[in-house]
Amino acid sequence: MVSPTPLRTPAEDTLLRRFPAEKAALPGNDTVRSLRDEAFAGFAAAGLPHRRVEAWKYTDLRANVRAIAPAAPAADIARVGALPSAVPGDNARRLVVANGRFVPELSDVAELPAGVTVGSLADALASGDPLVLGALSKVPQAEENVAVQLNAAFMTDGVVILVADGLSLDRPIEIAHIADGETAVSTHVRNVVIAGAGANLTVIETIESVFRAAHQSNIVTDIVVGDEAHVDHIRLQLEPDDALSLTAVTATIGAKARFETFNAVLGAGLARAQVFARFAGREAVGGFRGATLLSGRRHADTTLVLTHDAEACESRELYKAVIDDEAKSVFQGRINVPAHAQKTDARMMTASLLLSEGAEANAKPELEIFADDVQCGHGATCGALDDDLLFYMLARGIPKAEAEKMLILAYLGEAIDEVENEAVRETLIHRVEDWLARRVAG
Repeated sequence: MVSPTPLRTPAEDTLLRRFPAEKAALPGNDTVRSLRDEAFAGFAAAGLPHRRVEAWKYTDLRANVRAIAPAAPAADIARVGALPSAVPGDNARRLVVANGRFVPELSDVAELPAGVTVGSLADALASGDPLVLGALSKVPQAEENVAVQLNAAFMTDGVVILVADGLSLDRPIEIAHIADGETAVSTHVRNVVIAGAGANLTVIETIESVFRAAHQSNIVTDIVVGDEAHVDHIRLQLEPDDALSLTAVTATIGAKARFETFNAVLGAGLARAQVFARFAGREAVGGFRGATLLSGRRHADTTLVLTHDAEACESRELYKAVIDDEAKSVFQGRINVPAHAQKTDARMMTASLLLSEGAEANAKPELEIFADDVQCGHGATCGALDDDLLFYMLARGIPKAEAEKMLILAYLGEAIDEVENEAVRETLIHRVEDWLARRVAG
């Protein structure tokens, strides 16, 4: 009996042709090449995820990604260097990744503090650095994710940041992902951040473009938080409205450590931001938050998979979305608590604010609990601006546009106020204000 040939989309066919043609030129030793082959085999077996795949039910890549843009060539250094920082005033040590390649000449790598190492992922893959290879996708759920598998197969470069035990950095580190080119290109970037025991640092990621082309980016950042360390991670997604943005953060959190991550979705026509986190040591604390602004026909998906794999850990999740026109927001959050993770304290909340009748919000919070001594809960709300509050403000002479702006800023403030970095908070507020101003003008 002849086995049926699975139907492939043009985008899937392109990827299936590209990997054999390009893999010899991708960095890495034999171990890395085996990792790439295994990751691509996972994609080849499943194809692009579609609505019949539960984890991708609301974000059908097979239907929405019609073509794969060619791999990005080297960027124009002058154009990239002329692009101002997306977070002015943060005093950050800026590391530039342009068209998927780390650019040392545009990066602040001189006079690094003792105990801090910054380098290229391509160099680490070529040398087979065991510390870096050991940090790639240590969270099992991430390894099974098709977007992460494609990243592992095609990753070209990125940034490796190593911070020694007990070291506290007084300046944030900013990883600026910049796409350059007037026509669409695709990039696969991998970053690795390893914070030693007792270390303290803030990592800011920005994703933007020199031109408003329909670029396709797939960025994964693997973070290892040592025992009693504290890592703040912030990502600002600022890509053009026609772009495709796939991002993922994996975090392995040690005992008595603290990990905070905030994701702002402010661009791209189709975006999926994923977080895969695992509490690997007792008494760790994690905060997982985000804000999404959508208009037009944009689509943004935030997916969180969190595993409490140790006792007495605490997590807080808060994600808020503002949706206008015919845009669509998706939140999927899952907290896993195995039987040995007693005394877990986990609270997850998502809220969506609809500004038009055509706006759509989907929320799927989940808890899977096998331990019996826990405090866990989740909630989801969806609604419009409060008519009573709006009337109260209008009755006091506040113009409607200004009243709506104040209410929306207050609504998002609950999530944004949790960002510790003041410059990032100010940038987020200004971006929200600009978005609201364009909404009124339109």
